[in-house]
Amino acid sequence: MKLRKFAFSVAALGAVTAVACVTVNIYFPENEIREAAEEIVEETWGEQEGALLRRSRYSAVAVLQAVVSVLAPTEAHAGGPDINVTTAAIRALKADMRVRSLKLKPYLRAGRIALRSNGLLESRDLEGLPLQEKALVRKLLDAENRDRGSLYREITSANNLPAERVADVQAIFAEAWLRKAEAGWWVQAADGSWSQR
Repeated sequence: MKLRKFAFSVAALGAVTAVACVTVNIYFPENEIREAAEEIVEETWGEQEGALLRRSRYSAVAVLQAVVSVLAPTEAHAGGPDINVTTAAIRALKADMRVRSLKLKPYLRAGRIALRSNGLLESRDLEGLPLQEKALVRKLLDAENRDRGSLYREITSANNLPAERVADVQAIFAEAWLRKAEAGWWVQAADGSWSQR
């Protein structure tokens, strides 16, 4: 009887130990965040010149694809998880970034500021600007970079991802910022080198 209780206790302890050693992997919705990043960058910084023309050329194709996708049979669980990018904090950050982009773009076009490989902005050449304008540019850069960091943290939090995934969200957004950079802007490559788009 005691031997049976002992064996049962050992088995139970083994089961508890096995369960305790299981690593829980939380799914990271990389593709969904990539799509959200593309939309947010376009929404906050606008589309590149010529993008509307290209889009209008393919609008008939897009309409046809939409009709086919509605009529085509789908599986019950075909789509990936929805990404929440509509919290009040995220909407406020996007609105601020949209307004600020109008002030930053002339400096990007003039080569006064540049886009780093991590998706943040930095001053590049403020020589010749009056002191007051230099201070304005620095203030705009600080606000933009702060909001971008806040956006990545909010997206991570709103989607119940671990805090350490903020860096992954930022890396995905950095790719989107760089892809959407306009011709003439200075951008940094992953190796640290700079070039003009």
